Amino acid sequence: MKNFTYGPLAATAVLALALSACSGNPPAPASTGGAGDSKQLSIAYSVNGALGDQGFIDDAQSGIKKLGANGHKTTTLQSDATNPAQWKANLESLSTGSWDVVIAGSTQMTDIITAAAKKFSDQHYILFDDVAKAPNVASVTYKQNEGSFLAGVLAGLATTDTGTFPLSKGGKTVGVVGGMDVPVINDFVVGFKAGVGAVDPGIKVLVSYVGSFADSAKGYDQTKGMFSNGADVVFQVAGGSGIGVLQAAKDANKYAIGVDSNQNALQPGYVLASMLKRIGNSLVLAVQAAQQGTLKYGEEIQYGLANDGVGLDFENNSNLVPQAVIDKIDSYKKKVISGDIKVPTVTSGH
Repeated sequence: MKNFTYGPLAATAVLALALSACSGNPPAPASTGGAGDSKQLSIAYSVNGALGDQGFIDDAQSGIKKLGANGHKTTTLQSDATNPAQWKANLESLSTGSWDVVIAGSTQMTDIITAAAKKFSDQHYILFDDVAKAPNVASVTYKQNEGSFLAGVLAGLATTDTGTFPLSKGGKTVGVVGGMDVPVINDFVVGFKAGVGAVDPGIKVLVSYVGSFADSAKGYDQTKGMFSNGADVVFQVAGGSGIGVLQAAKDANKYAIGVDSNQNALQPGYVLASMLKRIGNSLVLAVQAAQQGTLKYGEEIQYGLANDGVGLDFENNSNLVPQAVIDKIDSYKKKVISGDIKVPTVTSGH
């Protein structure tokens, strides 16, 4: 049986064109010319936390590294994950004209980058994982509800098929641990619930929120409680807090599903798959569009199953999921892409 990643990103040139699909002609960064200009840009990534979360932040940083390898000047400015004042100060320190494009991510940075965009109107920004309504900010978002739908299908199959998934007790209970009770996280939750229900509407879905993206101990405790209440699988959508979710799965001899980056090897034998938001690759494409003068500031660029912006990754999962199950999940994916299955969302206002 060969494991594989659902839908690697399509050819860079094709997706880069997709970034410019919206109408409007906002200015390109000061150091770029028109479309086709190959002049390298200077890119700054302002992190509302620290590298090393093995998920959301690190995935974005992988894009920054690729940009550096491609010849762009890059820097990454980290901060205390619990200090919004520092996030604001760091972002503003990068917004004074020294960098062509300043990048930040997550809903926690939306108000900060919106205010900075007004204060530094000549600075160009890319916000990922939320939308900032400002003419000098390009917003990159992801249909996490669609990727989470596939994670829900996997969890539903795992809790109902104890022969294929021997760590399951067949209790028809699964869980999802979110970082914070905010729209983007709830979009994961509703998608996951829909996927579970598509397998069997009788499966119970437990939901909890850590209240932080950097408290792995609390993530561990909440997950331990879910396993004690009969959950066979827990999906983590909690950033750095989710590392505790994966650890709890190992300690309870149960299953988990990772998120953002491929987390399957963090607890070998216990992580069934990881739901990817291909943040790093999307940032590379956005910067390439900015370099060509085609990135549409003031607009939203969205990635879902149809353009391989999200997906379910089975690599490095110790062959926990048989090919027959992967094929079944893929059939659900095709139905979502075709429109035969409509996955609910709580971020339709984007």
